[in-house]
Amino acid sequence: MSIVRQAIVVALTLLLAGCGDPAPIAALPAEPAVVDANGIQRLDIRFPCGNTECAGWLFVPASRSPAPVVVMAHGFAGTRDVALPYFATEFARSGIAAFVFDYRHFGASGGAPRQLVDPWQQLDDWKAAIQFVRANAQVDGSHLALWGTSMGGGLALAAAAADGHVDATVAQAPMVDTTVEGEATFPGYIWVTRLLLAGWGDLIASLFSDDPSMIPAIAPSDGFGMIVDDKAFAAFKSLVHSGTRYRNQVAARSIFTFDDYNPAVLAADIKAPVLLIASRGDRFAPFSAVKAFADRHPNARLEEVGGDHFDIYAEPQAHRAATLAAEFLRRHLLTGEPRTARPDSQ
Repeated sequence: MSIVRQAIVVALTLLLAGCGDPAPIAALPAEPAVVDANGIQRLDIRFPCGNTECAGWLFVPASRSPAPVVVMAHGFAGTRDVALPYFATEFARSGIAAFVFDYRHFGASGGAPRQLVDPWQQLDDWKAAIQFVRANAQVDGSHLALWGTSMGGGLALAAAAADGHVDATVAQAPMVDTTVEGEATFPGYIWVTRLLLAGWGDLIASLFSDDPSMIPAIAPSDGFGMIVDDKAFAAFKSLVHSGTRYRNQVAARSIFTFDDYNPAVLAADIKAPVLLIASRGDRFAPFSAVKAFADRHPNARLEEVGGDHFDIYAEPQAHRAATLAAEFLRRHLLTGEPRTARPDSQ
């Protein structure tokens, strides 16, 4: 039995011993609509997600109504207001509505405990978002694609495979195979031990309090967190501004939610056309895993960008990634190409 599995057994034992669910936390109230200089309307929307509501922004194009739509979500601990509006706006300029949502426990969405990363629950959030968008009269939900970045890229692939009726999927800097290790350097066994102790401590504390024990999501090399890396920490600081709801924290028990989660397995039967946007220099989402996924799937196309994992959210890589994705989405959502067709190389 692996050490993670042992930890999960301990966690379940503690929970079954009397730990109840945390007090529910509601989503934040929706804010008024915003219209930008190009006539793109941004609607703040709440939709049912588990026992609470998730928060989404619907970017509605000025030139097409109802428009086909792409459902979008972030990666590990990310929120909808960090970098994603840039991509959503580019898609809306192309005539495609974009629905960007926060996972439960994060940002403006409800859910307790706060800052809990659980890929299985996040897959349920993707399903709920897809169902909501398909039923939304403000968009053409019969023509729908998914877009995810980093951990969200793997989740988007898995969600598309599970749904079976998605027209196209974009996975940007995606973490597609959890069995393939990245090249980033981590502190080793002491770091792993600290993570496990923090996770167990959080679970024990949950017997007495609804407030989770937090650890940083990203920390510099002389600190402690889920990701410990100077370059990643510098990129995070440059991307996150004071007006966002992003918190550089995750509930320590999050380390126990990933056992058996692997997008490469969950998305093995994906039928929709796939665009993979990846970098050979990505130290956190290995390029080799992305290429292997593309090689296994005849409906997948791989495009390369430069830089490391977080560089794709800033110029010039952000522009290239957005342009590639917009062209791909237009082809499969606006021209009516069949989902079974293999994307042409460009």
